[in-house]
Amino acid sequence: MNSLLKRFAVGALSLVLVTAPLAWTGSPSEATAASEQSKSSTPAYAALFQTDQVITVNITISDEDWKSILASPLDKEYKSVSVEVDGNKLDNVGFSTKGNMTLKSVAGMEDSDRYSFRLKFDKYDKKQTLLGLDKMVLNNNYTDPSYLREVLHYEALRSIGMDVPMTTFVNLYINGELFGFYTGVEAIDDSYLERNYGEDYKEGVLYATDEKSYLQYEENGAYSTLTEDLGTDKDKAKLKAFIQTLNQMPDGQKGSIESVLDVDSALKYIAGNVVFGNYDSYNGDKGHNYMLYSNANGNFTVVPWDFNMSFNGYSTGGGRGTATGTATATNATTVSVDEPVLGISLDSVPLIKNLLAVPEYKAKYLTYVNELTDYLETIQTRITELSSLIRPYVKADPTKFYTMEQFESNLVYSSAGEAGDAGGMTPPDGMTPPDGAAPPEGFTPPNGEAPNGGTPPARPDGSTATPPAGTSAPGANTGTPGNSAGGPGGGGTMASGSILTFALNRLANLQGQLGREVLSLPTATASPSTGTSTTPAPSPSPSTATPSGSAGTGITVSYNGAVIRFPDQAPIQQNNRVMVPVSSILQALGANVSWNQATQTVTAVLGGNTVSLTVNSKTAQVNGKSVTLDAPAILKNNRTLVPVRFLSQSLGLTVSWNEKTQQVNLSSN
Repeated sequence: MNSLLKRFAVGALSLVLVTAPLAWTGSPSEATAASEQSKSSTPAYAALFQTDQVITVNITISDEDWKSILASPLDKEYKSVSVEVDGNKLDNVGFSTKGNMTLKSVAGMEDSDRYSFRLKFDKYDKKQTLLGLDKMVLNNNYTDPSYLREVLHYEALRSIGMDVPMTTFVNLYINGELFGFYTGVEAIDDSYLERNYGEDYKEGVLYATDEKSYLQYEENGAYSTLTEDLGTDKDKAKLKAFIQTLNQMPDGQKGSIESVLDVDSALKYIAGNVVFGNYDSYNGDKGHNYMLYSNANGNFTVVPWDFNMSFNGYSTGGGRGTATGTATATNATTVSVDEPVLGISLDSVPLIKNLLAVPEYKAKYLTYVNELTDYLETIQTRITELSSLIRPYVKADPTKFYTMEQFESNLVYSSAGEAGDAGGMTPPDGMTPPDGAAPPEGFTPPNGEAPNGGTPPARPDGSTATPPAGTSAPGANTGTPGNSAGGPGGGGTMASGSILTFALNRLANLQGQLGREVLSLPTATASPSTGTSTTPAPSPSPSTATPSGSAGTGITVSYNGAVIRFPDQAPIQQNNRVMVPVSSILQALGANVSWNQATQTVTAVLGGNTVSLTVNSKTAQVNGKSVTLDAPAILKNNRTLVPVRFLSQSLGLTVSWNEKTQQVNLSSN
């Protein structure tokens, strides 16, 4: 222990850890029920939703039921299946197709059955859950050759403290055969609502949105595009009160809006859409892909949903609607943060226009835009990390909509591309790819293809991957009609452009709008080995230089030699202290973290040690005994800061600080 204290004396720093009240919860706004609920612990199922991992989902379904699903996918009829999720086995689980435009599009393909799916664990047994999770969706990454758009957008919103669904990557098997590589998303259902709004969530109501859900006030309106998904709002009374209050906000003033809306949730949702070019949303001409949750008092929270067309994956055809209905020349890369809509008039979206007219709300919104731009400054590193993780699985995916060439080209910067558009696409409703399209010359179907030329990932029974027999596997990889871009499954015609090209072009545009130092865009070069475009890493300014493992600063943290990634909050140095997000560290340690909102207490459990600290208190509890701290735990920016010396000693860790390299080293030795 003395040697530990000496390390701190030599470094002349008192290290402090930062912990989120809950690893996946957002800002506790005074206007939301979440701030009044006790969130006792991180749910057990959260272990399945780690962004930097791939889990296995194996579904066992009878031949009759599987054929029935494939014959009538638009019915979305549930069938009873057995499922194993990363080793957790459950029987009598509800399984069905899901989606709207995407579902219709795949149903119209002659060579693909690669649908998105739902797993409802409590469909037939109301007490059954998967480690506390009642529903999970498996998204097929339609239109997204990178497989990353949805994951990155959700991750970015978590980084600014927004309550959003958790995500993971999924290798999906059906009856023991590899079916495809999917994105797993925590469904907005009972378990999500309880996680974010507490045990009393059932007293509220959840609304789903169809297209054109712009929240415009209608005298005696039925608001048919907004439908109750969970709970009951008799005659839509709470919904109507919210919409009327929103539309009647005095010009430039709050009015009574905070009595019916968690304003922060709306501002963060709006900011995310404009920063990441997500216009298949309320910010665009579709006016959907969000949900509304009202607590018992009629206070609504905006809940984001469906980001597969983020990063300019959906283009409205260019232009921003004006009050007169004419369009101004703009696109997803150049949209102004002051008028964050595309393809629709600002007057048509009161949730944006009326909120941003209030100076206080506009300032908060611009804060979120800046924070998300911070995230965007690390996007190239993040895309490289995640693409390296998933590349073998994408390559072995027997039903993928796109070729590996399309996957790789989505991950590199192209200076020859449209700087403003970056390859966005416009998906027509019910689109059916044209018949007779042939694969590109020399294309070899990747059926059962192995990662990096080696052995394909093994199935649960140990054999190698091939498409499910007798299932008319999605995109049978034959280059048959429906495959206009040469990729399996006919999705090639709907391929979004390079995610990196749009991200870096948008970043430079935002930096200019916000008065920040503007990134020098990279110059694409040809790879000697493949002849495809590769991107040299841009040279960021000192303010944006980011070493491996950090999220925007020069401080890195390692545990037993492995660098820890901090997607939600970068390590910082403040008041001669190093501040580090403890949630990521404790996850790396395998510790459990819980947060009691009512008492403002964080508790960490590792091995036989239990440590509890209360915000603004110098007294902590270690294995039931009171201990005095040299500095109290504090709450700042919705993160609880705890002295690392105390925590490390209590949990049996060794901590060292390298001033020269700005490195924090944690060790279990």
